[in-house]
Amino acid sequence: RGWVQRPREIRMKGLNEDGESVEVHFKGLAARIAQHELDHLDGILFPERVESAKLLVPNGLFERKEQWQRDWPTPGSYRTRAGDLSLQK
Repeated sequence: RGWVQRPREIRMKGLNEDGESVEVHFKGLAARIAQHELDHLDGILFPERVESAKLLVPNGLFERKEQWQRDWPTPGSYRTRAGDLSLQK
C-alpha cells in the first residue's frame, strides 16, 4: 500500500458497449478508484505512480497508523484516510 497523488475530481470519456460516446464525472473515492482501474488497463501498477519509496507503507503497518511517527511517511499522514495523500505541514 502507499500514497499516490491523484485529482479528487475527474471526467472520463469513452464508448459504451453500443459504440456511443459517453462522459462520466467522478468525485472523491470514486475518482480515485476509476483512475486506479484505468492505470491497470494501461498496464501501470500503483508503485510506478508513487513519487517516493518512503510513501510505500508495509501492509502490517498500514492498519496501525496510531503507531506511526507524526511526520511519516509525510506530514499529516497518520491522520489521513487510507488512499489520500497529505502534504500538510
